[in-house]
Amino acid sequence: MKDGLYNIGEFASLLGVSKAVIYKWEKEGKINKAKRIDRGKTMYRYYTTDDIRDVRLKMNLQAPTVNKRKQLFLNFKGGTGKSVISANYGYRLGQHGFKVLMVDLDPQGHLTKCIGENPESFSKTLFDVIINKDPIQSVISSTKVSTIDLIPANLGLSPIELSLTGLHAREFKLKRALADIEDDYDVIVLDAPPNIGLLNLNAILSVDDILVPVLADFLSYDGLKILFETLRDIEDDFDYRLENIYIFLNRYNESMKISIRSRDAIKKNYPDYVCDTVIRQNTTLSDATAQGVSIFEYAPNSRASGDINKLVNEIYNL
Repeated sequence: MKDGLYNIGEFASLLGVSKAVIYKWEKEGKINKAKRIDRGKTMYRYYTTDDIRDVRLKMNLQAPTVNKRKQLFLNFKGGTGKSVISANYGYRLGQHGFKVLMVDLDPQGHLTKCIGENPESFSKTLFDVIINKDPIQSVISSTKVSTIDLIPANLGLSPIELSLTGLHAREFKLKRALADIEDDYDVIVLDAPPNIGLLNLNAILSVDDILVPVLADFLSYDGLKILFETLRDIEDDFDYRLENIYIFLNRYNESMKISIRSRDAIKKNYPDYVCDTVIRQNTTLSDATAQGVSIFEYAPNSRASGDINKLVNEIYNL
């Protein structure tokens, strides 16, 4: 994932001012001028995430406020697009200047891949923290985005379910590990594998919010029932209450009747949890993922980037 590069329109939007204001501040020497990159015969102006923080400080602009959050992308049904959406969701938060930690909980390393990293290039995962008791700082990797760090996953994480079984207080190992570094981040975004296991139980008991991507089809709707029953049992067994559950539709196709029926059924049965935002069906997001970059780099003006931006704005009231 490349560092965030923004044209002046994107830069001004993230700062909450007009392009004319940016030009004026640069002309008056109040802020640093845009960087430039040579593309053929043309020199293009661009800004970075660091520039956003610098301008906010120099011009006393209020940054978007966010209470520190730990958020888990979870669905026991596979194929709902959790990893792709969570990667782009975290990236967008990083663009706003929030300090973000992305945590991959899936031995397949899908979140790690979506961020543009090779899972097998990492020698350590959360297995080394939870089972081998290595410091959690030792598995945190920086990314090419200055505001985003990563705890990667690969097949080295695979034995963790079996290894957790015999441990004392096994359900709270992840929560205790994250406690050592959670004050260093504004948002911790975790991407869970699609199963009911001890690692996912650890994740649920570690977070404030759960974000549930669902497809607009019968199987995804049916899977919500299993998910909510499981969450209710966990809350009862551990006397624990999640602060928020957000359900959002992914790959939504409003031209298909099944999509509309599924959307209406979810809204009817889970009215307190459904987001207004839907992520519409598109191929651009898949193309960006294949390139190992975010949709905000690959196609910043696309429908997909707009939908994910709306999801972030809805959840954080930006």
